[in-house]
Amino acid sequence: MSVYKNSILAFIQVLDSQSKLIPTQDWNELQQLPSQLPDDDEEISEIIENWLKPESRSQLLEAYKQNLQSLSAASPIDLDKNLGIANSKSQTPVNQPSESSKELLENTIKKNSPLSDNTKSNQKS
Repeated sequence: MSVYKNSILAFIQVLDSQSKLIPTQDWNELQQLPSQLPDDDEEISEIIENWLKPESRSQLLEAYKQNLQSLSAASPIDLDKNLGIANSKSQTPVNQPSESSKELLENTIKKNSPLSDNTKSNQKS
């Protein structure tokens, strides 16, 4: 797995595990992020790291760094193998396109955002 893919997965883990630490105004920014993301993992990784830079997000940055370190240790980049974390195989069926990093990030933001929950409950009324 590439360094950039690990970076994206580390951020997704932060969103999954630390979403309660993210203030509403930051969620507003995150909600806009997917529309600005390119398809390139390296550029997505840079955007994520820039988003995490402000001092107000230092706890999130620290969690991100820890996740990235764990992912990098668990899945060293080995070009001879086509396996994921802990030697796992892809869950995507053969000959099926896998979800892009951009889609993964977009879906994780939607899933964890308290703003999405508000939108869903408002639509039901």
